[in-house]
Amino acid sequence: MNDTVRKFGEKVSGLIERGHPEAARRILAAVFRGYGKVIRWSKNGQDSEPRRYLMSFCNDKMADSIRGEGRAVIVSLMTPCQIFHAMNIPVMVPEGLSCYMTASGCERIFLERAEAGGVPESLCSYHKMLIGMTLAGVLPKPMMIVNTTLACDANQLSFRMLADYFHVPHFVLDVPGGQGDSELRYLTRQMNDMIRFAEYHSGKTLDQEKLRKVMEASRDSVANYRRALALKQTRHESSRMTFLMMDALAMHIYLGTPQTLKYTGKLTDHLRKLPEKRTGIRILWVHTLPYWQNSIDDIFRYNDKAEVVLCDMNVDNLSDLDPRNPCGTLAKQLLKNSMNGPGQRRIDRILAYARQMNIDGIIWFCHWGCKQTLGMAANAKEQLEAAGFPTLTLDGDGCDTRNVQDGQMATRAGAFMEQLEGTHDRIYM
Repeated sequence: MNDTVRKFGEKVSGLIERGHPEAARRILAAVFRGYGKVIRWSKNGQDSEPRRYLMSFCNDKMADSIRGEGRAVIVSLMTPCQIFHAMNIPVMVPEGLSCYMTASGCERIFLERAEAGGVPESLCSYHKMLIGMTLAGVLPKPMMIVNTTLACDANQLSFRMLADYFHVPHFVLDVPGGQGDSELRYLTRQMNDMIRFAEYHSGKTLDQEKLRKVMEASRDSVANYRRALALKQTRHESSRMTFLMMDALAMHIYLGTPQTLKYTGKLTDHLRKLPEKRTGIRILWVHTLPYWQNSIDDIFRYNDKAEVVLCDMNVDNLSDLDPRNPCGTLAKQLLKNSMNGPGQRRIDRILAYARQMNIDGIIWFCHWGCKQTLGMAANAKEQLEAAGFPTLTLDGDGCDTRNVQDGQMATRAGAFMEQLEGTHDRIYM
């Protein structure tokens, strides 16, 4: 974290401590939007034009989600948001907002407010941050809250707490672990119920033609992203970890927007122009990314000798989408998500992409408080290494800067890369 970010975080934290949370919120929204524009039009010669566009539109949408009271719906990362895009309702997501608070240097005050309010230290820091923003008065009251039961246990705690705190309606999509016809019918009925819930509490009627266009954009964005992955099998993209985090937003809560469709098209065109030549050590990253942690990010940032090729969270739901059957096809996408059901599904998906993307090694990131990822780490490492992929399990935190052992993490990551360098006889910097 540089001095400019640290000073900005201190300024925002000072406003909150002096009892001006709304002023802090306005400043945060303005800076998100302004920084997005700076990145969009900068010509630093390192970030590609598609990646700069991605940063810009994600910043705009994040700023819009906290712009005022009663406007947005709080959602979990896996919630199908096409319904809300078709109804012009902004979406707000803990994983995104929490990362933005860390990037702004003001995460500490929110995490401490949450813990002072009774939230245990062991709770996922993404959700703890959201609760802390609420207790600090920075998070605006949402219109409603909608989340799934998929992947994350914290969903069942933080969203219920926020619904009670704000006295707003709350809808939970209960995603069964099975993938049969009965489970599909069950979840499809819930998707229809979610539409009625959103219409009732927003006072808006869902326009089916708008929904069809959103679904077409979703389908085409997924197709573009698949093409981008196919191109990355034999190409090196000089980039940084931040953009893989942004991909998670684009391919989940912003899937179906014109911006994600434009971004995935730009990304495909950019990758197609890169030389068809593999260079450096290729890493598949599992779970969330500590993009803010310079010691880890520096290993891969604009490095022609090493690249995080993809994150498994960005390929968890790339199933076919049918615009003619929005509820059924979105329900099917949730059921087929690699994080739904037994952990073996996620391991199998990771193995498939490791082979497809010519991966040299896997980093399994055990984010603090994530029971699913922590609980299956040992089993996953055993299977991945048996399949021929050296695997490092790395303990850390995706957004709580207080909760890392930076030196130890950097040492272990560096030793892992040296191991891969020796195995594949490549030069690593």
